[in-house]
Amino acid sequence: MSEGIEKKRNKDLDRKRKSSEREKNIKASEDVSFDHRPPPAKIQRTGPFISSLFKSNPDIPKVDSSSVQTIKEEVFTSKKFGDLPLSPNMITNLEDRMNMKNMTTVQQLAIPRILQGQDALVKSQTGSGKTLAYAVPIVQKLQSITPKIDRSHGPYAIVVVPTRELATQSYEVFMKVCKPFVYVVPGCLMGGEKRKAEKARIRRGINVLVGTPGRLVDHLQNTHGLSVKHVQYLVLDEADRLLDMGYEKDVAQIVNSLNDYGETKRQTILLSATLSEGVERLAGMSLSNPAHVSVSSDDVDHDDNIDSGIENDKNEPKESFAVPQELKQHFVITPCKLRLVTLVAFILSKCRLNKNKSKMIVFLSTQDSVEFHHKLISDIFCKTKKKKVKSKTDMKSLKFDLFKLHGDMAQKERNEVFKKFSEISSGVLLCTDVAARGLDLPQVSWIVQYTTPGQTSDYIHRVGRTARVGSQGQSLLFLIPSEVNYIKQLNDKHISLKEMQMKNILESLMTVIEYIKFPEENKRQKPRMWEEAATAVHQLFEMYVAKHPSMTELSRRAYQSFIRAYATYPSHMKHIFSIKKVHLGHLAKSFALREAPGSIGVVQAKKYQEDHAQDKKDNRYVISILKKF
Repeated sequence: MSEGIEKKRNKDLDRKRKSSEREKNIKASEDVSFDHRPPPAKIQRTGPFISSLFKSNPDIPKVDSSSVQTIKEEVFTSKKFGDLPLSPNMITNLEDRMNMKNMTTVQQLAIPRILQGQDALVKSQTGSGKTLAYAVPIVQKLQSITPKIDRSHGPYAIVVVPTRELATQSYEVFMKVCKPFVYVVPGCLMGGEKRKAEKARIRRGINVLVGTPGRLVDHLQNTHGLSVKHVQYLVLDEADRLLDMGYEKDVAQIVNSLNDYGETKRQTILLSATLSEGVERLAGMSLSNPAHVSVSSDDVDHDDNIDSGIENDKNEPKESFAVPQELKQHFVITPCKLRLVTLVAFILSKCRLNKNKSKMIVFLSTQDSVEFHHKLISDIFCKTKKKKVKSKTDMKSLKFDLFKLHGDMAQKERNEVFKKFSEISSGVLLCTDVAARGLDLPQVSWIVQYTTPGQTSDYIHRVGRTARVGSQGQSLLFLIPSEVNYIKQLNDKHISLKEMQMKNILESLMTVIEYIKFPEENKRQKPRMWEEAATAVHQLFEMYVAKHPSMTELSRRAYQSFIRAYATYPSHMKHIFSIKKVHLGHLAKSFALREAPGSIGVVQAKKYQEDHAQDKKDNRYVISILKKF
């Protein structure tokens, strides 16, 4: 009986619930118009598609780019080599064969001091002609010795330089200066060459010996045919770089060998673009009562004001730096994700689109980064077959000459790159700081610092590869938003830079996009906006890296080495260059990676920790980063 009552009650409740739902539906239909058309399809986007390349980026801060008063160093003077007490053959060779009419300021100030036989400490901007400033007086003195010197006597002068490329370059300068004096024989010793061949050259005889510190020490200790008893001149060129590369002990060994085995009075010449505490320490070890030659505005007008002694410039942050007046310096602020495509756009705009195609050096922080960028840019832009395209610019392809240079390359390959890049009129050299000091690469019109060097002295040496000896030149410094305070640091050292807008650089891609060959799976309509063009080019990079396992690995290594290098900035610059301020996912995108790479392995992480134990906090952070992925 009770079961029947319960069923009836449930039926009544169901009836009431259904009735209530019908009433609600009727009321809702009265509130809206009834449309018999099918539901609309999803709206198709017709505007430009902008990928995540332009999303979630930090704001680009405004930077006060007001110019500061720069320190001026006049490069050329009205004085001629003929005004100096030089051999007629020397003057004819300089003016007619080498086309050296007027002396540079450092040559005018240094050559008379060196001819007088006094030790000299020479400070002058890069690209001011310092090599000739010591080569001319040394060869002048050697050619005047009576009876004439013979190659069998061995070296009368030893020139110590920090890099192999600079050794080759300095040797070539001596070869030109010695042209009228065939009995003065220059020679070159450097790492990467066969010791057996070098020993044979030493046995034949070398009077002016140019070399890198390690190889010179090796021969002084192990080559019995190398006698230094006649050495009258010791030159320490690029002294600050010798210290930076850890050659202080090698230089000390060279000086001690000359002190122990030299039989004649020796004159020492030390040259540097900057004077630091380390350079002064090196000068104190090798110089005796030196004449201090410093090229500045006052020195040009008042030559007699140069006195003996060493400038007290121990605190690097207080030092001011001189750059050539012909050098125009720029900086651009780019979010991490846009660094790669901005770099490529700038290279193409200056070295391919511009009627006056530029010759450019791009500095990167690590060897892996050089290898990655060279491979990526070379494969995509420099190996395309020329296509017949009718265009106002008459541009058949985007192909241009691209080179790489770093310390891990074989010496023969480095020599070939140095020679080829010196000979061409336009092209791009991707390199580490191996090319930052002393090298005289002709007609370089642009210096790009893709990664900041940190120390102001390193910045000066990098930009010093252009605007050399009175020629025109320009430089561009890449910064991410967290690094903008670096501009103020440069301003404090009397270095003035003008901002270049990232948008203006990327807009050049609108011109080149039609010449880029996209794969079939990435075919697209011609971009109507520069953001679309940048996105298309960057997606091409990402697809290429993802498609080729070797490129993926190269990109991963470059990314990881960048993180390690970024953690090695000096402690007093950590407030500007802190790895904790870098968005690692965005950084990975700048290496054409779609996500941050995986672990580099515990062994590499431990090795990094051992190598950089001096900054434990940053080490723990970086190691934790590298282990997470």
